[in-house]
Amino acid sequence: MKNIKIKVKINNVFKEFYVPNNLTVLGALEYINKEYGENINIQYRASCKAGQCGSCTMTINGEPKLACKTKLEYNLKIEPLKNFIVIKDLIVDRGQYYIQLNKIRNYTDNNLKINKDGIINNNKNTIEDIEKIKKIRGCIDCMACLSTCPSREYSEYCGPTIIRQLARFEFDKRDKLNRCEIAFSEKLPNCTTCGKCVEVCPKEIDIVHNAIEKLREEAFKKGYYLDEHIEVRKNVLQNEKHRTVSKETTPLLEEVNEEYTAKHEIMKVAFFTGCLVDYRLQDVGKSAIKLLNAHGISVIIPKNQVCCGSPFIRTGQSDVAQQLKSKNLEIFNNLKELGVEGVVTVCAGCGSTLKNDYKEKEFNVMDITELLNKVGLTNYKPYEMEGNKKIKITYHDPCHLRRGQGIAIEPRKILKHIPNVELIEMDEIKCCGAGGGVRSGVPQLAKVIGKSKVKSILKTNADIVITVCPFCEYHIKDSLKEYKKENNIEKDIKVMNIASLVEKVI
Repeated sequence: MKNIKIKVKINNVFKEFYVPNNLTVLGALEYINKEYGENINIQYRASCKAGQCGSCTMTINGEPKLACKTKLEYNLKIEPLKNFIVIKDLIVDRGQYYIQLNKIRNYTDNNLKINKDGIINNNKNTIEDIEKIKKIRGCIDCMACLSTCPSREYSEYCGPTIIRQLARFEFDKRDKLNRCEIAFSEKLPNCTTCGKCVEVCPKEIDIVHNAIEKLREEAFKKGYYLDEHIEVRKNVLQNEKHRTVSKETTPLLEEVNEEYTAKHEIMKVAFFTGCLVDYRLQDVGKSAIKLLNAHGISVIIPKNQVCCGSPFIRTGQSDVAQQLKSKNLEIFNNLKELGVEGVVTVCAGCGSTLKNDYKEKEFNVMDITELLNKVGLTNYKPYEMEGNKKIKITYHDPCHLRRGQGIAIEPRKILKHIPNVELIEMDEIKCCGAGGGVRSGVPQLAKVIGKSKVKSILKTNADIVITVCPFCEYHIKDSLKEYKKENNIEKDIKVMNIASLVEKVI
């Protein structure tokens, strides 16, 4: 049986151990304590050893995982959960979590009245209610989501699983407490909807869509919302083009033609611009059209398209979201007769919304990086930079692209395909802090998370930051500008949509 090397953090220092390679992480820790003598006694939590109790969750190679279910690999790193006080070795203090659970009254409070005939309770859950509750009920208190939530790390936000519990009781007709009020006091608007909690959940609970967004919807109906989000609502309802931002210059949809035909057409798509590309980043839209044509993709641009509705879905304003969705479905569902094979986006938020929230759609949705890889990348020219030096690029994964659409490899393939470009990965893939209504509603939190993102960017020493989300682009630009000013950093770092970069090398 071959032994492999692993590293375990003990007293804040990594120590190396050699263990049999056919074990789980939990098995390896048991082996170390048994075989390495009296001087080694690593402290950790474990109970069921079957992935049901959640007590053995640790940070394994940077991500929270169940030690009883994670197989060993060479040079694997084992640490205690992040963002918790460490009691000893791999044991963290769960006390604050239980205090929070107690604070929200973590039980069904139904105030049942009893008379001589027994319990009186006319509030019964429907099958629909039960199904909503089932989707968020399988938590095993592993705290993986709490250890990776950026909003919990940088604010007083209670964290994903606490909100999940509040949503569970809100959906339960037997419960009499005002769960929306409690959730709002626990900073419900602070969630960026980045989806990291969903990604790390060992029970695959979709906390974002099935708890947070639905609880925000109920909260909005009951009058619990941020005034800043109402301003965005006013923008889209009062704007004749239904955009979330005001018009500052000529919109893209007023500048471009309705169709751009590729010289050697491989396929034809419709272009969904989104609010920021239409009203703020028109050059990104123009670049997208050029590079699509260069890859043999003809483009149709419906001039009457409106906001996808993402800002309103994320902040609980489902009434506005539904109006916008109905309008877009009417437009894009009727394009098949024009030979359109799908709808392309250059915005992660728009793409995720069209893919996941437009259940009634009759069209295929593709991110621009997904589409380019599908038809095949052309031979790009070298990216030219002053001094003819190799350009250093780092890539920011938009949460609504990586987790919302499962797209991470495609943008990197494109960047690696460009001559004279060196792709340097950041030390951690994390949210920039702009999503979920946080940039508009809780700007101080957005700034703090953005600052953390900037630190990761600066470590790469990159010349350009590439992303596929106008919202991320704006926020990273602002965060970089502010951080550089605060720290007297003169290095020029551009932030660009991938369409803007590729258009320069076709």
